[in-house]
Order: sequence, then structure tokens, then C-alpha cells
Amino acid sequence: MSKEKLEANRELIVNNRFALHNHVVVTDLEDHAAEGYLDVEDDVTNAYGMVHGGAFYALADVIAGMTARGDGHAWVTQTADLHYLSTTKEKRIYGKSRVIRRGRATAIIEAAVTDAAGKELFLATFTFYCVDGRVSIRS
Repeated sequence: MSKEKLEANRELIVNNRFALHNHVVVTDLEDHAAEGYLDVEDDVTNAYGMVHGGAFYALADVIAGMTARGDGHAWVTQTADLHYLSTTKEKRIYGKSRVIRRGRATAIIEAAVTDAAGKELFLATFTFYCVDGRVSIRS
């Protein structure tokens, strides 16, 4: 675990109101990977009492975004390809993400969400776009 990376990004993590609202916690952050979990509260379940698909997406997007930021630049989600594989009634789900490819303007990040036993529940591939001025935008 990279405590230094977590500490360097602490302000970004604790000020992410979307992540906090959705009970997402980032637990590990490296240059090319991140991990975290989401505590399943009543407000992230669907009408059947299972984890809502948006909660899977929220966890995956937050950890993938932190993975993109692992190079020190600011990135935002541009696109996402989502695969809902299974569901769970467990009270905590776990996410891991990794860089597939990073360029100057875009980064491709894969994120997987599992239950405590490691069963894959959700898989997403994200494209992130660099927004910190490193890439000039043509008009």
C-alpha cells in the first residue's frame, strides 16, 4: 500500500462529496492502481434490497479516477463501458482498478468490483481525459 500516495491525495479524497455520499472509501493508491470499498447502506440498494447498479458504477468510477490521477495530473471521466455480471446482498463491496494505457490526453482504466469472496460483480473500462492544462484544446 502506498501511504504516501494516499496522503498526497488526501484533500482530493476527503473533498469528493460524491464518493462520501455514496459511501466509497479509497484504501490504496499507487501510480497505476487503486483499491477501495463501498459500504452498502439502504440508500444504495434497489427496490429488491440488492446493490443498485449505480452504486457499482460509483465505486468503480471513483477508484478508476484515483488511478488515473496516479500520475499527478487531473483527469475526468470521458466514457465508460459497463458490464453488470452478478449481484449481492452483502453489506460491503470491493473495487480494484488499474491502468491499461496512459497517454498525454487520455487514459484507459479498468475497474472490477467484487464481493468479499472475490466473486466478480461488475467490470468497467473507463476513458479519462486530462483537464489540467497539459493538453491544449483546439477550437
